Amino acid sequence: MTFTVVNVIHEPRKTPRARRHDANTTRILDAAMDLVAGGGLEALSMVRLAEAVDYTPGALYRYFKSKDALLAGLVAQVLEEAQGFLSRAEAALPHGSFPLTRVFALAHGYREFARLRPHSFGMLAMTMAEPRVLLTQEADAQPVTERVIANLELLARALGDAVATGQLDDGDVAERTLCLFATLQGLLQLHKQARFAPGVLELDRLVPIGTRALLIGWGAKPRAADAALEKASTLKDLNLGEPS
Repeated sequence: MTFTVVNVIHEPRKTPRARRHDANTTRILDAAMDLVAGGGLEALSMVRLAEAVDYTPGALYRYFKSKDALLAGLVAQVLEEAQGFLSRAEAALPHGSFPLTRVFALAHGYREFARLRPHSFGMLAMTMAEPRVLLTQEADAQPVTERVIANLELLARALGDAVATGQLDDGDVAERTLCLFATLQGLLQLHKQARFAPGVLELDRLVPIGTRALLIGWGAKPRAADAALEKASTLKDLNLGEPS
């Protein structure tokens, strides 16, 4: 598996009609998120959504051609939101920060995404845990796949740079990226249980600990990992929830 950067293309200025369409699309997706947050994926239907936004079911199909397309749009929006947290966390570091520091910053960014956007994080967790293939059509799955790659690319680039600068031993960057993401995702999904074990399931502590353990296992010197973690810890005082 390889990760490819998804280039952002700047589009021409939108017409008022196009802006209204985008605003309506956002309102529909927000309502869809409310349905999923309240009742899980099974609660998401075109009929219920139409009632929530005061549309007819037929009118919704002007924005999403099917329920699968709606779900794809919702997941893509959530992934874009997560990418914003990751990007802001990395950008908040001083210019020229070492790759290991960037890895810890990205892990913190994902932690903040889960903390500040619990419904969005829960949506991702539900789609990952669902045993069924939710998006069976390639046209629906492609934008989601591109968003996943864009998110993982940030981690992959930092890990690859750590190898290139000698902070990590040689290894498969794609495999390491997936292992790190799976560790973060798994830890953060324990948030509901954290209140029953406050002295054990402290996610603000476990996320950097899990990241540190993986990095040392991949060849990072403990002292270098600790220094990188300390530098990245300054991000705890920042609000990553909104673009600056």
